[in-house]
Amino acid sequence: MARITRMRRLQSLQLAVPPQCAANRPSFAAARAISTTSPSQSKNTEWIRGKLWKGEAPGPADPYTQRLEPETQSNLPEEAFESRPREDKTPAAVRDSRLRLPSRRTEAATEKALQASDPTYVPATEADGLEEIGPLSTWWEQPGHWGEESAFKGFGSTDKVVEKEVLEVYLRRAVIEALALQQTGVFSEWATKKWSEGGSQSELEQALALQVEVQDGKATLKGDASLVVESLTSDSQEAESTARISVEEAKEIIKSWDPSWKNITLDDSLRFAIRKRLYQLTGVLIPDAKLAAANNAKHILTLAARDPKPLKLAQLLEKRSAFNDLANVAVHDRKIGPIDKEVAVGRWKVIEEELKKRDLPVTGYGNAGRNKERDWLTGKI
Repeated sequence: MARITRMRRLQSLQLAVPPQCAANRPSFAAARAISTTSPSQSKNTEWIRGKLWKGEAPGPADPYTQRLEPETQSNLPEEAFESRPREDKTPAAVRDSRLRLPSRRTEAATEKALQASDPTYVPATEADGLEEIGPLSTWWEQPGHWGEESAFKGFGSTDKVVEKEVLEVYLRRAVIEALALQQTGVFSEWATKKWSEGGSQSELEQALALQVEVQDGKATLKGDASLVVESLTSDSQEAESTARISVEEAKEIIKSWDPSWKNITLDDSLRFAIRKRLYQLTGVLIPDAKLAAANNAKHILTLAARDPKPLKLAQLLEKRSAFNDLANVAVHDRKIGPIDKEVAVGRWKVIEEELKKRDLPVTGYGNAGRNKERDWLTGKI
């Protein structure tokens, strides 16, 4: 009953309003231009603005009376505001590359759009004959996406030499070739260039045929050094089979040399040239930090030669064929665990399938930690 009474009061209040008041009421557009700030408020506002700003305060005193500035009209034609095609921001080096780069991601047209543009379009029902596009992660592994110029070509020899005697033979060859370039006056030109690989046996014998004489740390070559320089600076791209000498042959060759050639004094340019050539011939790279301490060829040989790693006991027993006559003895190079025993008997596949059916970890603890029982007892789980 109280709600009805209030509703009647509101209704009587609306009826009490004279109709001429609604006619005299200003419109909304006109009310926006009228300031509702009272004179007392405007004085306080001016006083605060005077305290905040020194001199004349910027902007109107009543921001609500400020009219919006009309938009600036441009003289450009309407075609300038239309959507322009997106510029290709791909770097020029990538755009002009000879590599086949992945295409940009595009969206295929819908079947309705294709039928509207081409009435003869028939959707495929089978995947036979369609081009298979691999994922982006395997793009560079697919054939045709890499060229021959992009294939890796190593500088050092792939067959690494570890025997000290063989290293000494190739070190003498590197020293002779560097000295030959110095005597002919082309060392500064070819010091930073790649020399010919010279893997044939004839080129090795040709370089070792020159004699090295050392006096007060300075070395001179006896023989025709022009042939060695010609073989080093040749541009022949013919693949020659690399001829490696054995340890026995290297020992016989070393016996015929005077060991004084190892005392040759090396400057910085000669030291790095010999290191580079030795790396090209043997695959042994001497670090720069250690190479700085090498003053002669003997020091370089000490840094390049390393003792071979000792064989493991299993490898040693296999090399000696110690237990080949015993059928019940097997030698392994690592510890044999319970999984290896089950694999040997043929039960591991069955065990693995049963563990997966029960959603249990095949190896290890899975998501369960080692102290799971302690967490149960303490109430943490």
